[in-house]
Amino acid sequence: MPPYFEPKKDITIYDSIEQYLSEKEAVGTLSASSIRNRRYELNRFALFCKEHHLEKTADIHKNMLIAYLREQKISKSSKVGIIYILTSFMDYLVNEELILDNIAASIEKPKIYPPKTDYLTFDELERLYQAEAQDAPPKSLDRNLLLFSLFTDICLRVSEVVNLKLKDVRIETREIWVTRKRDKTDNIPLNDDLVKKFLNWYDIRITYKGSDLPWVFLSSHGQQLKPRQVHYIVSQALRRAGLVKRKQGPHLLRHSGASLKAQSGENLIMIQYLLGHENLNTTRRYLHFNWEDLKKMIERSPTPGKKE
Repeated sequence: MPPYFEPKKDITIYDSIEQYLSEKEAVGTLSASSIRNRRYELNRFALFCKEHHLEKTADIHKNMLIAYLREQKISKSSKVGIIYILTSFMDYLVNEELILDNIAASIEKPKIYPPKTDYLTFDELERLYQAEAQDAPPKSLDRNLLLFSLFTDICLRVSEVVNLKLKDVRIETREIWVTRKRDKTDNIPLNDDLVKKFLNWYDIRITYKGSDLPWVFLSSHGQQLKPRQVHYIVSQALRRAGLVKRKQGPHLLRHSGASLKAQSGENLIMIQYLLGHENLNTTRRYLHFNWEDLKKMIERSPTPGKKE
């Protein structure tokens, strides 16, 4: 730390972490799960510093950050995530005049090349629905088919689905209100098939223990359905349908629904809205094509200078 810099106050790394997270929570820029994740990661960094006899925020230096990152035996993408968290934390420290510079921002991030993402074709999705209709227990069939359709038809996240409340579903106006990340709310229209599936599930739902609870989706024990339970339901259905992908779960269905819409020529901005993405570049990861479609596009493309 340059000798001319005087921090606004003398504070430990642990205390500055809590102040940083309290501010993020107060202004609503991070969800509860993101707060928990950042507290975990930043407290690990604080412990590392303490083990190396560094406890004051103003004493953090770049070599300490690099040593911490070097010790982490994790993937490149995980390291990029940690650098992002440290950079955000140090932005706060700079703004609060607790450190002079954001030293995390100057650390070069490892290059990562995400693997090609799996998705299901329309025919594969048809197989999934047919297998579920044949094999699922009668009491959970309508619930599961509705779950699948919320992922494939309107591309909801699993957190958005399990937190859906009865009051959020407006059958009379054919729309639902979805709570996104950071408590943002969007309304999404329902098609005939989704309306029918909601009504079918409601007919069965009243026979469930816990039917007076506000949540749309209930487990067989009469409690709010949890994300891990939804993951199990989808994974088992995929297995029964003989569909094996690298990632077996609700995100595969959401990704597949968005990809099919893009392949059908639907407006990318509307797909972005369904997905709840703030950045269009995130939506672009959901775009795919197959080789036959590429050949057809080349065949029908204008060909200036074509020789007869």
